[in-house]
Amino acid sequence: MPSTVSSNVSTRWMLAVVLGGGLLAGAMMGHNDTRAAEGAGSKAAEGAGSKAGGDRKPVVAVVDLFAVLNESRMYKDLKERLREGAEAKRGEAARRDEAAKQAQQTMQAFKRTAPEFREKFKAFVDAAVDYNAYVRLSQAEQVLLLNKGTWEVYQAVLDVVNEVARDKGVDLVLYLDSFEPDLQDTQRLLAQIRQRKVVFASASVDLTAAVQERFDATYRKIRAGGTGGAKKGG
Repeated sequence: MPSTVSSNVSTRWMLAVVLGGGLLAGAMMGHNDTRAAEGAGSKAAEGAGSKAGGDRKPVVAVVDLFAVLNESRMYKDLKERLREGAEAKRGEAARRDEAAKQAQQTMQAFKRTAPEFREKFKAFVDAAVDYNAYVRLSQAEQVLLLNKGTWEVYQAVLDVVNEVARDKGVDLVLYLDSFEPDLQDTQRLLAQIRQRKVVFASASVDLTAAVQERFDATYRKIRAGGTGGAKKGG
């Protein structure tokens, strides 16, 4: 009798183990199926994303920024205004220079021992210092105005480059530099070669002409509107 009971218990135990194992295996298989389905869905999503954007190759173009800036109407107008301002300052400098020369001549008319000499000498020194200070300050001001104006034109050119690039679906614009080789200085020539950004670019990817045309057209509209110059953004 004990043997029969033991056999029944063993049988029930084995059955429980088999059933439990089956349930566990089913759960694991179900979990694996879920993970497989999730993985398949993720791969499908990646594949769809790849088809949507991966087939489009980045579009690269070039532009000669220096040529656009230097040949632009805006930059030429800037240099003309500075030239006119420099002419006016040269006239004032000439007036002060003449005053210093006259003060020198007046001083030289007196002997060093004369009572008036000290006063005339001081007048000459003051006039000479005034002239030299005016010239130096005028030159520094011209340089500052040119540098600030050049930077403003450069920023305006960049804005137009961005506009043209977006219109043409361009993703990256590189600087196409053109230069005259310095054949008199080897180190300078090597530096020019080393600093080149683009070695070759076909005409089809060169945006220089398109940027130049739009930049000048935008500037003409702004100037016609009486703003007196192009603002950043045009």
